[in-house]
Amino acid sequence: MMEDYIIKEVSKTRAAVDSVLKGLSMLSGKADSAEIHDYVKTEMIGRLDLDIDAILSSGDFINVLVSRYGFDDNDLNRFAEILYTMLKADDGKDEAHTVYANAIIRINAWLQAKGVAFSMTRHYVLEEMNRYF
Repeated sequence: MMEDYIIKEVSKTRAAVDSVLKGLSMLSGKADSAEIHDYVKTEMIGRLDLDIDAILSSGDFINVLVSRYGFDDNDLNRFAEILYTMLKADDGKDEAHTVYANAIIRINAWLQAKGVAFSMTRHYVLEEMNRYF
């Protein structure tokens, strides 16, 4: 019974993250920063009841994503990709830009500490982050 619930939540999380990434790829080059931010925030709230800004303001947002929303290592990696896409779309460096960048760094440090192998996407995001910071 509990195992079915966990599997259902993990599937829901994976589907939400996949959907947002697909939507972002369709918006690429067609939408401005505000539209991208609105899209991601609306989708994550609608699909998972996850308020990105509220979660990232939490001191231990990674554990919240894992324990409350069922994120696994792959979901965290893809969530960092979503944050990177939002960061990359920013016109300037504001407070949200810095919050997203720090979250990406923390996710990657957490994955590295767990010994999770680098994916091509994760490697690319980290390489691109070096250009910003």
